Amino acid sequence: MVIPQKPLAEIYRLSDIFNGYGNWYRAEKNTSIPTREGFVCIIRGGLFSVLRKSDRLLIEKCSAPSILGVARNLNNKNYFRIQADAECHYQLIPFDKFLSEIENHQCQPQLYKVLAWSIDLLCHREELLLGHNSYLMIKGNLVTLAAMDEFMRNKINVADYIVKRTNLSRSMVMKTLSQLRHDNYVEISKGKLTGLRTLPESL
Repeated sequence: MVIPQKPLAEIYRLSDIFNGYGNWYRAEKNTSIPTREGFVCIIRGGLFSVLRKSDRLLIEKCSAPSILGVARNLNNKNYFRIQADAECHYQLIPFDKFLSEIENHQCQPQLYKVLAWSIDLLCHREELLLGHNSYLMIKGNLVTLAAMDEFMRNKINVADYIVKRTNLSRSMVMKTLSQLRHDNYVEISKGKLTGLRTLPESL
């Protein structure tokens, strides 16, 4: 399954509109990045995680640039929290200001593409996780991890990533990874995924 490609050109174009607007803030590693009601958050630099607010389930590991909070501000509900995995730099833009500047610069097509990509990511996650047995959930997340760029992948512990993304028990995940390593389907070094062959349909 192909991971939806991040629309970097569109994100950069939208972010550039606000280069000179307001203050830029810094979030230290393992601290929260605020996503306040009525504001859009533009993350300019760093690595971060999107966590489900109710139970801290990992939704996605992300890297800058990113634009967060557009959809949330349309319904005033906040289902997620953002945690910096490394030092992050970000801006908070009032929602009305964000929309008016997008309109002034005629960048609605770029915004639509970013929102469509966000929806596609959630559909991709649903396809990986909902209604599947534990092995297929682990398999899907290994494929997702393998498709990340090398810099991002080298920052992520394989077992931690799968446990946090699925809520499967660590013992189940470790047992499955051990079997896949024994059968030479995966290569893991110092907890990081370094190689992946085509995985079997069942284990």
